[in-house]
Amino acid sequence: MTYASDRQMRILFLTAEPTDTSRLRLQQELREIQQRLQLANQRERFQLEYGLSARPGDVSQKILDFQPDIVHFSGHGASTGELCFENTFGQVQPVKPQALAALFELVANQVQCVLLNACHSVIQAEAIVQHIPFVIGMNTAIGDRAAIAFSVGFYKARGANRPYEEAFRFGCVEIQLEGISEELTRVIRRKIAKQSSSNFYIERPAIEQQCYQEIREPGALIRIKAPDKMGKTYLVNRILTYATANNYQTVTLNCSRLINTLTKTDMERFLRLFCAAVSQELGLTNQVNERWDNLWTPMENTIGYFQEYLLPKTANYLVLALNNVDLIFEQNELSQEFCRLLRSFYDMARYGDVKSQIWKRLRLIIAHSTEVYASLDINSSPLANLRLVIDLPDFEQEQVQRLVELYGLNWNIEQVERLMDMVGGHPNLLTTGIDHIKSHQNSLEQFLEEAPTLAGAYKNHLQELLEKVENNPELKTAFIQVISANENNPVQLRPRIAISLYYLGLVKFQGNCVQPRCKLYRSYFRVFLE
Repeated sequence: MTYASDRQMRILFLTAEPTDTSRLRLQQELREIQQRLQLANQRERFQLEYGLSARPGDVSQKILDFQPDIVHFSGHGASTGELCFENTFGQVQPVKPQALAALFELVANQVQCVLLNACHSVIQAEAIVQHIPFVIGMNTAIGDRAAIAFSVGFYKARGANRPYEEAFRFGCVEIQLEGISEELTRVIRRKIAKQSSSNFYIERPAIEQQCYQEIREPGALIRIKAPDKMGKTYLVNRILTYATANNYQTVTLNCSRLINTLTKTDMERFLRLFCAAVSQELGLTNQVNERWDNLWTPMENTIGYFQEYLLPKTANYLVLALNNVDLIFEQNELSQEFCRLLRSFYDMARYGDVKSQIWKRLRLIIAHSTEVYASLDINSSPLANLRLVIDLPDFEQEQVQRLVELYGLNWNIEQVERLMDMVGGHPNLLTTGIDHIKSHQNSLEQFLEEAPTLAGAYKNHLQELLEKVENNPELKTAFIQVISANENNPVQLRPRIAISLYYLGLVKFQGNCVQPRCKLYRSYFRVFLE
């Protein structure tokens, strides 16, 4: 498929290599880009301008003079997010993300893509993408060979007039073709018009890297668990984006689609619907009726349907993501059998026989809330002891600071700490709070005063939690004990009760003891929990 356009494409290539930093092969990268554009079928469409040993002031001058569509920077980046330009003496002059973002805001009607081929530049990318449609950055340190290989693949694709997102994937694949194991370091950000809180994503680099590595393993099964609204779906979508970039076929199923009055008490109906839904998402004909054999159990029929029909029909590896799996866990007639089925998918890729080869093509992601654990222990199920189980943690202060910046609030560390003192690092509580402050133009002081009351931004969330606790007398008694204790004296409960409160998101562990997850919960439930 080609993408026709007669428009001239201007590329500004900037480098900086301060004398007090390690040497890079920037000239080699420039030569490779020039060569790829010269070999392009539509080479007359591309105009390349470059500026070497760039100082901060050179960036704005070059952009104003050349009016580029793509701004490409190659050089050094700091782990704190600054890009390293040169000063008048040729030494490092760091430039903060906010400064470059402010510059690109002024040229947002011209620049379409910014490529930052520098270590740790994802922080810059997050800031710049508020104004520029596509920004590519690196989420960790990178090597010279990988940087050059990515540029080669990216400009090969742009030379063939491929869209930016496809060009990004070509760059990642070029790194793999060169036998370099750094294709995971690149990330692409796309501007979303009038971004709301639901569009903001705060990276969890270590967790994401684990998931990216695991999804490449034959027959992988990744289990992602956390209380409600901790970012499970966002993480699943990141893994799927990575899988798509590596030419994996992906299917996402929300389990709410599979649970109805007929299926929730009938395992066979449920599994037939499951097979039909995956067929539909793959664009395949539903052959459940033709392939279902009443001599087999529903689970054997499902295994056969995947093994003999769905998996052979996929052109490459298939990543199947199941969201809201807790809806299935809640159904006594379904939960254990479905867990056994998923575990069978995982185990059959490891048998080492002929059939294992087909099962190695399937990679599973299951995401579920932990609230259902108050009545079910999934850890004793067939899905226990998987190789990768992700228990999403709270945000740390640095991540909260980045979230505040995405909202355009100029807060200092003390203000961030005060918000976290009230709600901890819970992603949804933080987002709700920051969004409320921004949209209502409240002061932080006013917001914190109202937060644990019926006039605050969390009243609906707190009411839902209150109902859950009041509906379980055993948990209610235990939680009253927890919130009544002194802040410096966590409470030791029976392990089952403590874990149930933890899975509800109400407490955090301190050794074998627990305390309220945040000041918000302690203050609210002390008033309303009787």
